[in-house]
Amino acid sequence: MRIRFTKIGDIRDQLISAGLILVALLMIVARQDEAFQNVRKVSITLISYVEAPLSNVRVYRSALRTNAALEQNTILLQDEISRLRSLRDENDVLRALLNFRENSEFDMQPVRIVSKNLTGINNNIIVNAGASHGLEIGMPVVNHEGLIGTVTLMADRHAQVLPLFNRQFRASVRLEDSRAFGILSWESDNLSELVVNFVPQTIPVQPGMRVFTSGLSNKLPANIPVGTVIRAIPEPGRETQRIYVAPYVNFSTLAEGHVLLYTVEAEIIELEQEWQEMFE
Repeated sequence: MRIRFTKIGDIRDQLISAGLILVALLMIVARQDEAFQNVRKVSITLISYVEAPLSNVRVYRSALRTNAALEQNTILLQDEISRLRSLRDENDVLRALLNFRENSEFDMQPVRIVSKNLTGINNNIIVNAGASHGLEIGMPVVNHEGLIGTVTLMADRHAQVLPLFNRQFRASVRLEDSRAFGILSWESDNLSELVVNFVPQTIPVQPGMRVFTSGLSNKLPANIPVGTVIRAIPEPGRETQRIYVAPYVNFSTLAEGHVLLYTVEAEIIELEQEWQEMFE
């Protein structure tokens, strides 16, 4: 009779199972052993080192998502703040215009700027009112800050305005607290200053002095604010000085205004026409 030995390969699974059971029993028996506790501590420490970078990655990804959301909310809030500031500024301007209209001695037609060309060549402005609103050529255009220009061309519902910053514009003006008069014009490409000519050098002029329309041209009523003096330069070989003026009106932000329904008296116009005819 031949004895048959079992091959290890045939019982490999049983041996592994038995080994695992034995290890488990040893761990159960030695679970309070100090060496085993040290192993557990080392294992936990190693796992914590491995887990920390992974945790940082999760935190970083979460921070990226949060940051993106915050950036979007910031953009929306900035847009809302900008819109509210624009509405506030517009409201302030409209309140000032309304107050100016209520305190003026002239009837006024409120207008809105629909076109503005301030490129430095043939500057002009178009407003949304015309003949059907009672406008006439030559009427002054103003806002609560001061003089803007005069009506030069007109249609039924729109009018073209000749602004201060046009080489064709002229106005008779006077200096604050003075009987000195001069002619206001624009003579350069600088959209921040005007010039007053024909003021005698004997008239003291200081920066900050205010300039108003004089009312002597029969085209504009008196005392419309124009601007403030920047500097005065004596003209060589003449007894006059050139006075540079910063206008009150900010043309870069100009959007609304009023047309003064002001016309020169017919009798004055007739006298001027008769005077011209005498020399023809």
